[in-house]
Amino acid sequence: MKLTKAFFVFFALCSISVKAQQAFNAGLAFGMTTTQISGDGLGGWHKFGLSGGAYVNAPLSSKRALRIGLYYTEKGSRTKQDTINFVSFAYRLKYIEVPVQLAFQDGPITLTTGLYYGRLIKQDILANKLPYPVTPPFRNYEVGLCVGALLQLGDHLFIEGKFSTSVIPTRPSPNFANPNSYYEKGNYNQVLTFMIGRNF
Repeated sequence: MKLTKAFFVFFALCSISVKAQQAFNAGLAFGMTTTQISGDGLGGWHKFGLSGGAYVNAPLSSKRALRIGLYYTEKGSRTKQDTINFVSFAYRLKYIEVPVQLAFQDGPITLTTGLYYGRLIKQDILANKLPYPVTPPFRNYEVGLCVGALLQLGDHLFIEGKFSTSVIPTRPSPNFANPNSYYEKGNYNQVLTFMIGRNF
């Protein structure tokens, strides 16, 4: 049901863009993520995952466009395995995201910046290869900022790099000690995404 709602939102936004511009192009992109969760005490970009989905571009001018997407993204964080006790620990989060970005094209390079809304579809802890529920749980939604760059490799293929971070806590802080500290208010997802895509 959540996935159905996400697809509905995506195609509704696409319809609005098409009506506004009467011209658009679309594409697909797939790749990998490396992620961390600020405020969880683990540190490091050690959690790897997958990302992929579709997007549409609605031209605003010869060099600017509104880019709207629908992506599946794996996030979280993990510790390196203890070499003495062989203990491992990871947060595993799976989202459906709708980024809405402005794209600025200059030759083969396109810069993107904007906001995204994410819907959490699964969460758990993997400790020593066994899954456990997350306590306290992460919120079922996420709102954040994203910036990125695309390099066109030809008429259709491109590679993309993107950084995104949530701007409101994705879950309350288990150890809220300093009310004046932004990062102690809760956990924040941070993601580096690397993808290869194709324009149609």
